[in-house]
Amino acid sequence: MLLTRCQCAPAICALLLAGVVVLGVVPQRVVAQQHVDDLLSDLGKAHQEQDHARVQALYAELARLQPDNPQFQRGLGLARYLQGDFEAAIEALERAASLESDLPGVRLYLGISYYRTNRFSEALVELGEAPELRSNDPTARYWQGAAYRALGRLAEAISALEAAHAGAGANADLLQLLTRSYSERSAEWLSRLLSVAPKSPPARLLKAEELAMDGAEDAALKELDTALDEAPGLIGLHRIKGQVLWSREEYDKGADEFRLELKNDPLSVESHVRLGAFLLDSGDPAAALGHLRLARRYGPTDERVSELFEQALRAVGTPRNPLVDAHGPQTASEASLPAARHHYRRGEADEAIALLERFLDVRPESMEARRMLARCQLAEGRIEQAVEQLQRILAGIRDDPETLYLLGKSYERLASNTAEQLFKLDPRSSGIRLLRGEAFERSPLYDFDKALAEFRAARELNPSDPGVHHAIGRVLFKMQRFDEAIPPLQAALALNRGHGLANYLLGKIQLLQGDRSAAVESLRAAVEARPGLADAQRDLARALVLEGQHDEGIRIYKNLLETDAADPSLHALLAAAYRRAGRMQEAKAEAEKARQLAAE
Repeated sequence: MLLTRCQCAPAICALLLAGVVVLGVVPQRVVAQQHVDDLLSDLGKAHQEQDHARVQALYAELARLQPDNPQFQRGLGLARYLQGDFEAAIEALERAASLESDLPGVRLYLGISYYRTNRFSEALVELGEAPELRSNDPTARYWQGAAYRALGRLAEAISALEAAHAGAGANADLLQLLTRSYSERSAEWLSRLLSVAPKSPPARLLKAEELAMDGAEDAALKELDTALDEAPGLIGLHRIKGQVLWSREEYDKGADEFRLELKNDPLSVESHVRLGAFLLDSGDPAAALGHLRLARRYGPTDERVSELFEQALRAVGTPRNPLVDAHGPQTASEASLPAARHHYRRGEADEAIALLERFLDVRPESMEARRMLARCQLAEGRIEQAVEQLQRILAGIRDDPETLYLLGKSYERLASNTAEQLFKLDPRSSGIRLLRGEAFERSPLYDFDKALAEFRAARELNPSDPGVHHAIGRVLFKMQRFDEAIPPLQAALALNRGHGLANYLLGKIQLLQGDRSAAVESLRAAVEARPGLADAQRDLARALVLEGQHDEGIRIYKNLLETDAADPSLHALLAAAYRRAGRMQEAKAEAEKARQLAAE
């Protein structure tokens, strides 16, 4: 009953029927009682027959006869609302509110009507004064949240929508709006990070994640290596680097990165899963078991993780946790920061939380303890509590890059959780299937098969969405099924010729397959649509040089070097381009620069 007129109809009809009963005893000052009684009798029959047009006509006549009767004005306004005539509904409901402001339904549906006519500020005023809001009615909270969101006040929108969700339970319209609000709030925090600290390690981590998702792995690794030079202890850097190396089938190097990540973040579910799978394949199930146990404890329910755990358990034969045993017997029960770190290192988030909460009661100014508490709460799935801690950190350390990153990722997880709830209610939503596919694509095991199934289901539901076709092509590209990736990428471009990422992936495949002229065309389109995508510019320059268009390729390499002169790989590519163009002296100079920078 929260969103559409049809869903609101039962509540409105209940108000109208209640009005019919009450109106039968309203004193008549202008017309004969018998005529009003006849109209009310007809009104009752029209309600029973659900003849909304007749209901509206009868209320219009009653309101004409008694213009100062608030219940007639309310009835007319609600009837017009049900007919979708919101401007006319506003006129009658405003009149009713002026006559009796607390009459049930008047200010609520006046606010909703303002919202539906894009008068969002006025909607907030009326909804805030509605008696239904004072009683925490889910419908009133929903529309208040919708109005806040329309005005860009996302924090207040989320608060209202969460209150509506607590009161209304599972509702597809509410969950969809809450999912969108969480996603937009996530984007707000992450955009702020890129705005206030664009070269900070957390910002580079964020950029690397986005680049890896788009298939620009070289650029992602470059961002990660730069960030690791500056902040080797930043949580997430080694994990994302391990992801990229894993996708390149460099499993040994990837495993090393996941081990380094666990030194920084013992609760990294993905790192535990990846290492568990790697160690199991390497013939060391005992070492795998501890990682998989923690992954299963803190990660989302995943059949593959459970299967790996059971496989390791069978191979070991005893339910021992070598990862925890290696730290020795459990100690440290005192509420101190070292004690909390002890449990955190052991992967004991719940024990660490108890100690940190007690510690912060005494030392509320400790930002280190508060950040550790937020990370433990995130591991335990207590995301709302983690958000509260992170916001308290920002109150003390304005625009702290790591906190901005964590807040953005926390709201991203909230959006994913509500999307999953929405999927259970509305599995035929293309947008929800797309969200689920992206979650599988980013999952600890890179579950590309499940992602592909979700993306294909989304395509069946909405074949005119170019983003769905691109997602299919993207995941097939990551699976190195290049021939299969081409048709969906072409389908995305048929719907949106300017789709930069679809052009980029198609150009990469064409370059890999030796179709250089086609690659040049696709990569040109990618660069035009996404001029900031350096990987696309590199590949375009390479394709141009291979096609014999040396001057243009050299020009692109030089432009890239203007913003990244310390990149040895760019100097090496430029040297190769000079050699192909027969400019040997310049080639030699660039090769020497590449050698020097690599040595540094």
